[in-house]
Amino acid sequence: MKITAAFMAVMMLSVTAYSYNVVNLPVEMTLSDALGIFDANEITNVTVSETTDAKYITLSNSEVSDFYNTIKDMTVHRTINPTPFRGIAVNIYTENGEKCYYLHSGLQIGLYGSDNYICYKLSKEDTEKLLYLDSMYKDAEEKTDNASIYRETGRDFLKLPQSIWAQPFAREAAAKSLLPYEFTDIYSNNITREQFCILLGNMIAVKENYVSVEKFMLDRGEAYLKNVFEDCGNVDNSVDILYALGIVNGRDETHFDPYGSITREEAATLLCKVAEMYLWIGTETELTYTDAASISPWAKFFVTWANEYGIMTGITEEEFAPQGVYTVEQAVATVVRLFNLLSN
Repeated sequence: MKITAAFMAVMMLSVTAYSYNVVNLPVEMTLSDALGIFDANEITNVTVSETTDAKYITLSNSEVSDFYNTIKDMTVHRTINPTPFRGIAVNIYTENGEKCYYLHSGLQIGLYGSDNYICYKLSKEDTEKLLYLDSMYKDAEEKTDNASIYRETGRDFLKLPQSIWAQPFAREAAAKSLLPYEFTDIYSNNITREQFCILLGNMIAVKENYVSVEKFMLDRGEAYLKNVFEDCGNVDNSVDILYALGIVNGRDETHFDPYGSITREEAATLLCKVAEMYLWIGTETELTYTDAASISPWAKFFVTWANEYGIMTGITEEEFAPQGVYTVEQAVATVVRLFNLLSN
């Protein structure tokens, strides 16, 4: 099996921290591709350790072969995880160095800014096929001391926007798991209605300590209809979820316009409706923008609140531009501000 071209580029590229030109990481690949190991004979040793007690056991040659043949064609999926170094770790050694697969968080391949990491993780079903390693470790009568925790910190896969003002927000959003990796290629683009729903749905999940907004809804026991809108057959589930939560509406009863650009007054409205999940929303201030009269009546209150609390301000001190477009980097900045407000 040959390593994918995309991942070969990743592994060979010397990446500077906070570089603009980091190659795109694939959404998924085989675990052998992610490890860069294509034959069991390349492996010189495999140990299994538990991060909390700093001990390990060593697999026999036949156990190493069985392990590799089990995992080599399994598919791993790209994730962002601020706490990957926990639980049972499978430490794989070759002449080229060490790789470490954590059963419950995956293979950590590099940083995602500060205090966050890019990982590739197996599905729940495939992970269950490796839980025998957990049992082997726990049942072992003898364990060796001084197991180390391997971290890959030589690569940082966070791509920053070219706008200097937006870079601190991108760093903070990445550190807090608020910035989907896919968005780091499109900072200067006008954000679509679907993409803004993805950002807000992800923020709700992080706020509630869930890995996804889908899991948040499931645990709350809240059902939501899929494909509510005729034009949303292939869009992210966050559109349907935010609709079910009363945060977003369609252009009409049957159309959402997922790929259309969101306007600034629409964005302010959605931000405030998310805030209403956690806060009482009220304002007694008056907008002083010269174009305040052009804000749609249904959005006036929400724009006023977002402006008062510094979540979303004007494009200048005099102009809000309510029907203007909204870029991804602007959206990321406002989501960071809202998250911080709700976290205080």
